[in-house]
Amino acid sequence: MSSQALYDVLYMFKDIHKVVVDFAESLDEDQLRWKPKGYSTSIGFHLWHLARESDFLRTVILERTPQLGGDFGEAREIWAREGLAQKWGFPTELNATVGTGLSDEVASTLPIPPKEELMEYLRHSYDDLEQFVELLDSRYSSFDQVDEELKKKLQTVRLNLLVFLSHDCRHLGMMECLKGLQTGFGSATENRK
Repeated sequence: MSSQALYDVLYMFKDIHKVVVDFAESLDEDQLRWKPKGYSTSIGFHLWHLARESDFLRTVILERTPQLGGDFGEAREIWAREGLAQKWGFPTELNATVGTGLSDEVASTLPIPPKEELMEYLRHSYDDLEQFVELLDSRYSSFDQVDEELKKKLQTVRLNLLVFLSHDCRHLGMMECLKGLQTGFGSATENRK
């Protein structure tokens, strides 16, 4: 029988979110939009995708786990609430997408918004997800007082949170590589610029 590993997913999310936001803040508009020849996505695409995925994750957990209750927030994405697809000119057929499974051709044509608007969406998505995890951890620090159905759902939620955490790390690596191709400096040499 396997035992459950202890982890502080809230700390890990806050840490990777801070690294991503600080990294993005160091970029100018040109660096955000630059793509190497033959490559379909920019750093801006990766930031948009991270914001969409965090926004989506919180919402889908709430939709699929109504037992959590209303104090966990509205089960509606910021993307939809603020009409960001329309505001930024995304193709209407992509309103529900989070950027996963897009062809390279479609990904390369997405209208990445200005940096400040993109960063506002990223911060908002990250903040909402962190608040959700904080409430989840405080309310369900153990599974002692929950029925079996909710216990299984909570285990799935916690697993999905860890999967999304590694997802953010992978995209951070892609963005660092794209910046390194532009500047000649990767994250390990950043302080020598």
